[in-house]
Amino acid sequence: MLDQTLHLKEKLSRVLDRATHEAIALILTQPEPVRTPPESAPEWMTATQLACYWQLVNGNGEPTTAGIVKWARRSDNEHPLPHAYMGDLLRFHRADVDVWAREEAARRRTQNEKRRLRIA
Repeated sequence: MLDQTLHLKEKLSRVLDRATHEAIALILTQPEPVRTPPESAPEWMTATQLACYWQLVNGNGEPTTAGIVKWARRSDNEHPLPHAYMGDLLRFHRADVDVWAREEAARRRTQNEKRRLRIA
């Protein structure tokens, strides 16, 4: 009986060791998210730099700019993401987009509250 218990403990230990090594290997294969600390973000950013700044990344950890471009193209009455053109290059001023993001979050909260009231 004692031999059987020791044998089971040994098997369990091997299974846990293997699971631990496989979990570590899986974690190490995952891409690191792209992070740009606020203090290192330039004052004027490209759409890709803004995506990194806001941590808008796809499943592979690569910055995605589709939403940024869509927000910038909104009409004036839809509160577009503030931007400027430097030549033909689209640029975003960090302070302006920070304010816009806070205002956009407040607008969305208000819209969601209105929807909840309509449903109730």
